[in-house]
Amino acid sequence: MAEKQDWRLRNQQGYLQGVRLYRRQYKPASDQNDHDHCEFCFAKFMQTDAQDVLHVGYCTQDRYRWICIPCFDDFHDRFAWTVAN
Repeated sequence: MAEKQDWRLRNQQGYLQGVRLYRRQYKPASDQNDHDHCEFCFAKFMQTDAQDVLHVGYCTQDRYRWICIPCFDDFHDRFAWTVAN
């Protein structure tokens, strides 16, 4: 569980509070983008097999916002996320 003063918190509640998330294999939202970062810890999501790259996480329906599994676990309750089937 994340603490109140967690370094990963930077006002994400303005755009992530109460949103529905989808657990997905990473795919960029557009062809102009080859990677994304976790909205909290900046872990990198990519489709290629590079060192320290994530391939699965939680995202918004438009795949614009990505959250790694550890950050999802830490902030799920705080942000009141629901997960789509």
